[in-house]
Amino acid sequence: MGVFIGHLGGALMVLFVALLALRCARRLGLVFWPAAPARPAAPRWAPGPGALALAAVGVLAAQLLFAYLCWRALGQAGGLSAFWQHFLERFTTAGDSPHYLLLARQGYVSEGDAAKYIVFYPLYPLAVRLAHTLLTPFSAGWEAAALAVSWLCWGGAGSAMLALAGQDLEKSRTLWAVALMALYPFGFFALGVYTESLFLLVSLLCMLFARRGSWPAAGAFGALAALCRTQGLVLLLPLVYLWLRARRQKKQGPASLALALPLAGWGGYLALNARLFGDPFAFYAFQAAPPWYQSVQWIGKNLAQHWQMAIDYPGLAPFLYHAQLVLYFAATALLLFGLWKQCPTHWLIWGGGYIGLCYLAGWLISGGRYVFGCLPLYLVGASLPRPARWALAAVSAFFLWKMGVYYMQGQAIM
Repeated sequence: MGVFIGHLGGALMVLFVALLALRCARRLGLVFWPAAPARPAAPRWAPGPGALALAAVGVLAAQLLFAYLCWRALGQAGGLSAFWQHFLERFTTAGDSPHYLLLARQGYVSEGDAAKYIVFYPLYPLAVRLAHTLLTPFSAGWEAAALAVSWLCWGGAGSAMLALAGQDLEKSRTLWAVALMALYPFGFFALGVYTESLFLLVSLLCMLFARRGSWPAAGAFGALAALCRTQGLVLLLPLVYLWLRARRQKKQGPASLALALPLAGWGGYLALNARLFGDPFAFYAFQAAPPWYQSVQWIGKNLAQHWQMAIDYPGLAPFLYHAQLVLYFAATALLLFGLWKQCPTHWLIWGGGYIGLCYLAGWLISGGRYVFGCLPLYLVGASLPRPARWALAAVSAFFLWKMGVYYMQGQAIM
């Protein structure tokens, strides 16, 4: 069964990439047939300050509500104070949270056991350090500063998603894109000491400015995304496509070199590696070593491994290995639907590149959290027919509660 799943998953990705490449070639006039005529522009909606604020408050309130419901489902005694105590303990000490807090407090080192934390990109620790400096007059600790960064960025991501969706979707569907992002089954990571909310915000802003033709701003936010996580480099693909399309339509701006900024951002991370270890790619060796065992393998091989790991570790299967398998095939199905539905090409380039990069990682145990950052899935989901949208939202909400209960129990979701 594992071999079949691996072959199927790999074949679906190859099929998607091939079909998408043909569409891109036709849209840009790069093959023998003439370039496809531009599609009529969808009616754009530019949300005002009130709508943007509502989206920001809405996504934050939704995640906090689900966190509270998950805590109540554990049968815990006490009121809001007990919930808050449990929340702080879980969302600031679990998984990689202590590592980010350590980097924010002390920075990177080149020797000792803490040298391995070079695998964590620097933008989030820097943001936490800045927030701590600003909040020092209020006697805020490092945990409070980190949560402030995550919560503010998560609210900002809600506003940015609304604005970005308004570039290509009708008004009613933009709200669905925000709702689907807020209901993602592993979305509770946006509340904790993790890079998720910051990465979502800078990625959304990068694409928002690209859609508006503001290439310097798009490149700058792309550079920040590349300083946040490896997946930030994926933004180069839709950025280049949008720039080429604008060039074909003679709409490109004068600052085309700004598209190189995401590479420059990643270059900053490589420079940090070189300064500490004398090797710009030192982080690869640390990723391959314990406790991460990360490698690069073909998607099909990794999916087969997930199936085998689910058999070998049944206690972890529901929220790690089974979840990663389901998310891969669900994401691929949505992207293929997007191709069939003629969704904007840059969505599909962005989403396909992101999912492909995530599932090239061997020994993957954070797939649920990584897929959270595949923002085009929420845009494509908002394009589904009404019954399918409601069904997707209901399924997402159920598993957000289910996975949230697991997380609040202390299960190894990371």
